[in-house]
Amino acid sequence: MMREKEKEEEEEEEGIKREMVKHGIHGHPLTLVESRRRAACSGCGRPISSGDQVYMYEYRHNNLFLHEECAELPRKMRHALHPQHTLTQEWTKVYKSCSICAYTNILTNGIMYRCRSAGCKFVLHYRCVVKDAAAYDYDEDEDDRRTKITHPSHLKHELKLLRRDCSFKCDACGTTSKESSYTCTADACQYWIHERCAFLPQTIDREDHHHKLSLSFRVPPEYIRFNYKCDVCSKYFMPDYWIYHCKLCRYVVHLKCAFKKLPHYTRGKNGWIMEFPIPRNAVGEDLIGAFVRRQGVEAYTQPPIPHQDDVDYEFHHHKLTLVSSSSSSSSFQEEKEENGDDDDDEEDYSSRKSELICDGCITPIFLKQTSTSSCLGSSSSKDNYYYYMRCSMRSCKYYLHLACFHMPPQLPSLPLLHHRDHSLVLRSGDNRKPWYPQRCSVCDKETNGLYYGCTICKEFKVDIKCTSMPGTIYHAAHPNHLLDLLSKDEARSLAYFKCDAGCDSRPALNEAPYKCRSCDFMVHLKCAGLPESATSRRWDKHHPLLLTHDATVNRPGDFYCDQCEQEMNPRSWMYRCRSCDVSFHPDCLKTTCGEYRNIKIGQKYVIKEAHCHTLTYQLLTTKRKCNTCGKDKHERPGFYCALCNFFICFYCWFFDSSIKYFLRPEADVTLV
Repeated sequence: MMREKEKEEEEEEEGIKREMVKHGIHGHPLTLVESRRRAACSGCGRPISSGDQVYMYEYRHNNLFLHEECAELPRKMRHALHPQHTLTQEWTKVYKSCSICAYTNILTNGIMYRCRSAGCKFVLHYRCVVKDAAAYDYDEDEDDRRTKITHPSHLKHELKLLRRDCSFKCDACGTTSKESSYTCTADACQYWIHERCAFLPQTIDREDHHHKLSLSFRVPPEYIRFNYKCDVCSKYFMPDYWIYHCKLCRYVVHLKCAFKKLPHYTRGKNGWIMEFPIPRNAVGEDLIGAFVRRQGVEAYTQPPIPHQDDVDYEFHHHKLTLVSSSSSSSSFQEEKEENGDDDDDEEDYSSRKSELICDGCITPIFLKQTSTSSCLGSSSSKDNYYYYMRCSMRSCKYYLHLACFHMPPQLPSLPLLHHRDHSLVLRSGDNRKPWYPQRCSVCDKETNGLYYGCTICKEFKVDIKCTSMPGTIYHAAHPNHLLDLLSKDEARSLAYFKCDAGCDSRPALNEAPYKCRSCDFMVHLKCAGLPESATSRRWDKHHPLLLTHDATVNRPGDFYCDQCEQEMNPRSWMYRCRSCDVSFHPDCLKTTCGEYRNIKIGQKYVIKEAHCHTLTYQLLTTKRKCNTCGKDKHERPGFYCALCNFFICFYCWFFDSSIKYFLRPEADVTLV
């Protein structure tokens, strides 16, 4: 009985000690109670709800509250970014700039940790200390043990501590600074690292990645081979410096970037910013429509003409009529059945048979409204129908988005893409002769759609998609900063840059890239405009292929393009279905993202001398060789008969085989 009574008394004493705590935040002891009202913690500034366990001091109108975990924070601690000195907990009402997040206005008052050594201004906010793997407990005997150490980065020799500050270049982080350090004890060895680098934690957590990052004393060869960049600052790595990385996802950062807090981007500060990538079916209304509005053309947001009226159009030989998606869906299905188009043909992936393709921007016109901005400019939008222009002749398959139809006939200038004092006029490629395309001077892709030509520089041409690209964009591949389209003069000063999309292509002569003003991230304009997804009936009939900016997330191993069978850089942009584990270079999806993405093909012709049946101008996909010359023409343009599996390549038709380099007369070809 006596022992039980003594045990109860000991437990009661421990409870009293726990219920009251002496804290530097106040001269009187704080009592652990259950909060009866809402308040704010005097340590971290976060709210306290009714019913929370808090330490409190209450006297008349002088009330003070502390979360239980805030009151139990260590009074002294060490931090990997400042291991040479001990940090002491303080409570202050003075603004102090944090040495990690660099903000001064997170707390007007509250707990922070400060170095009290003479001349040292290292300060940590409470929120940068809590749950930080770089923070560790203070040990009084630790200073003696740190005079000489054996470090895993340099196992062959011991390292000795130099407390005297001297300027040197650290072999761990690569920065030059003047602070305490460790140097090798061997006279012939010049290994030298900061004291703070020597005691970095082996693993850390970052808000922008869902796995722990491990410390590595060398950059893995794979990262160098594929030119990986730091996921914080977008700069390249030097092979001999330390990094933090995720081995599973290949997320990698410099030492100096590992503890930087990423800025939280808010669109509200900059107004409305267009987000990329955008769906292919939203190009006409969201990208080109926004450009038309910026030019002051508002008419296209309402049906410009009554349904029964036909209008002339400068770039087509028939009149155009306004139709809605509701009136065209059934007729489009009838056209497909009449033409015998089979969407299930896995081998014939040469053209987009299940879509209406705009002859202006060469992107789909879907029969249902799926764009992120309504082309009617109204939330009601009359049963969600949407309008577009088509040829009044039933047999003529000429279509235009309403926004493409209203493109301004002349532009005073395009200052970011061309000379400020050069005007441009709207022109059109010949959709009846897709083998005569025009090459865009900005994206270096050929097009038979609408484009602008310079009135002074006759060779400068820019398609309407490149014309419509905004000066500033938000891109999912670089979510923390905005990207600005560089002017022609700024782009010229770069001489040559490597695109962070990993496309390995040189920029076009007149191309100005998108660049992050805060770091080194930079992409071609043509890469920034890649669609959000693509489809491939041959490889994946059931899922869309999504544009992936980093396929390594939760997927270790190598990547190979299922089309060209070449090894891919895991950090390059690719179209990928994670469920089916198939990946493609954007350029390997030729008609949607690659070489022919701006050319409308699929036109039907009668060529009497070549074949007895109607031929379709398309890419050769069902076999490899031309029936006339016998050469490998796989995925090259020409004329194809699906009934006979007959293909004649463009060059066999264009050049007479009996007379070298003699051009065939175009009268031999009749458009159906």
